[in-house]
Amino acid sequence: MFFATDFFLKIQAAILRYVCGITVNISGTENLPQEPYLIASQHESSWETLYFHALLGHPTMFAKREVFSYPLVGFLARRVGHIPVDRNGSVDAMRTSFAKGKQAAQAGRNLLIFPTGTRGPAQKAKLHSGVAVLYQLVDLPVVPVLVSSGHCWPPTSIWKYAGEIRVRILPSIPAGIHRRDFLDRLSKDLTTQI
Repeated sequence: MFFATDFFLKIQAAILRYVCGITVNISGTENLPQEPYLIASQHESSWETLYFHALLGHPTMFAKREVFSYPLVGFLARRVGHIPVDRNGSVDAMRTSFAKGKQAAQAGRNLLIFPTGTRGPAQKAKLHSGVAVLYQLVDLPVVPVLVSSGHCWPPTSIWKYAGEIRVRILPSIPAGIHRRDFLDRLSKDLTTQI
């Protein structure tokens, strides 16, 4: 199921490295739990929506609905089981998306959510409350992930710029803690300097 997606990403990563001069440095992989988990990541560019699939064990990603209409990328997103989220939808639509996430987790898949929503550094500090709802629903540890992709792959530009994208995986937040404590800790983790 993941062969085509991984092949596509390997080709694109080679182009980014050898044509654009973009390298990747990942640290903290020892913090990934053995059991299924929920990844809560910063969101600076499209880079992490593509490459976290291969770098973080093929998680099921919650992605904006528009992604599923993109040529090739939309096809691959559907093939690997990513879950569309209607950002302007109703509470019922969000519940439906989260229920699909719970089913994926029960089937042994890790989950990936970008709790700050829209790409860009200005959004880093503002967590959407949906991440806490999902955390309580799936009852999994949450792995905060820091990423610095925006300077190489700006969210509002087609141009890519040479540099190093850093990914830092932080220690997981255990399942079952109080919602407010969870949000406080996740907010603090995701605003840590990479």
